[in-house]
Amino acid sequence: MHHFLRHSLLALTLALGLANAAIAAEGKTKTTVEAANKTWNAALNGGNAKALSELYAEDATLSAGDGKTLVGRAAIEKLFQGFVSNGVHNHTLEIISVGGSGKTIYQVAKWNANGAEADGKVPSFGGISMSVIEKNAAGVWLIRSHVWNAAP
Repeated sequence: MHHFLRHSLLALTLALGLANAAIAAEGKTKTTVEAANKTWNAALNGGNAKALSELYAEDATLSAGDGKTLVGRAAIEKLFQGFVSNGVHNHTLEIISVGGSGKTIYQVAKWNANGAEADGKVPSFGGISMSVIEKNAAGVWLIRSHVWNAAP
């Protein structure tokens, strides 16, 4: 019985250690995603489509919920420049979940933004966003793929 108890205690200790490691990794992943979101929002809300596009991998894919897929920074910059030119601002991201490990992480988030004032009203719109972020050879996190929808 004493032998069984000792093995059970060892198994419990190992399980708790693994659980703590998983929680620590999830915390680090969330911190990385929060920092990426802060930088992303600052670029869009600051009207800097070029800086925003540089947060994406050179050959990143993006789908803005219109059934089309953009590939590459130039196409992504053009899309965001259109948003900036049309007054999109106050963009926020609220993380729903994060995950992944090593050099690839992902997030699912609620997004919200305002459009340009028209007729004394400032439109608000939002939806769900999903992005995959990869760490490149230089250790920089870049968005590999980004997809979002807009809620009615």
